[in-house]
Amino acid sequence: MSTSTIVPRAKATGHHILRIRGYSHSKAVVATGQHVVSCGFHVGGRTWRINCYPNGSTMEHADWISVALIVEPEAAAATAVNPWCSFSILDVDGKPVPAHTSTSYGIRGFTPPGCNYGWAFHRFVRRFDLESSAHLVNDGFAIRCDIKLMRAPSLRLEESFLDVPEPDLHTHLARLLDTSEGADVEFKVGGETFAAHRCILAARSPVFKADISSSTAGASVKIDDMDAPAFQALLRFIYTEALPETTPQDEVTTMAQHLLVAADRYCMERLKLACEDKLCRHLDTSTAATTLALAEQHHCPRLKEAIFAFLCSSTANLRAVVATDGYEHLTSSCPSITKELVAKLAAVL
Repeated sequence: MSTSTIVPRAKATGHHILRIRGYSHSKAVVATGQHVVSCGFHVGGRTWRINCYPNGSTMEHADWISVALIVEPEAAAATAVNPWCSFSILDVDGKPVPAHTSTSYGIRGFTPPGCNYGWAFHRFVRRFDLESSAHLVNDGFAIRCDIKLMRAPSLRLEESFLDVPEPDLHTHLARLLDTSEGADVEFKVGGETFAAHRCILAARSPVFKADISSSTAGASVKIDDMDAPAFQALLRFIYTEALPETTPQDEVTTMAQHLLVAADRYCMERLKLACEDKLCRHLDTSTAATTLALAEQHHCPRLKEAIFAFLCSSTANLRAVVATDGYEHLTSSCPSITKELVAKLAAVL
């Protein structure tokens, strides 16, 4: 059996950084569907521009900041333009933020006649996510656009073709956890027993490695400061990198709070960030105070800033949170939070 593969090659590459200053003013005066435009920049002998829509490119995307890559019509009309592009929010050090990066999934042909001369990312970044992040500095932020222009594709002949399946290591590890085959340590948590494998735990957490990987460590470990569902979810993440699918929202928040504490205890940074992201996406007045206390106690500055932004965005939110039992616990366990919150409110009023 023989096959052939079309292989595109990069002809020219370049990037442009668009800095948005006075973001709040732009958001207030530029309506949904309207945009601000960058100056022209040159890559591969063509002139390009970036359109930025502070209130989204359409009503469907009004909660988002949209961006689009535009090539000058004259250049597109002359010859075919085949770009690959990527947009990124830059952090304070000028580096792209992976969580806020949008990349085209293929090459877009900008060819006449009647072609669309732009490539839009309608859901580039949610306004709330940007406004509650550390990337909005002095009411401004930066967007980087990377462009690759592709040469005419070449043809590569191959002797054989194999359809390689997607990686499924997590499936096998999940089965190993579920069957307990070869397990050499067990945990007693809240009246339940969970079997696991020392080598996997040690590879995933330095705390587990120190606690149970020693040959002299006992085969049974008792966990007193975590409930059974949370520990089960922790083990599942260790083996599969998957968070539990929980509903309704109060259960989502409760599980994310428990896992955040566990992630901090066992030095699992990716799980900790995943829990922070989950809590940011499920903020409400009934749990904001307890989540803020956890953010303070477990050193989660981005989560703390997101909650401050939530509280300062509405007097109704603030009143509802102050009336909860969680707020009383917050003020007694983290008194410095009250001062920070007052300072934040003073800055926006």
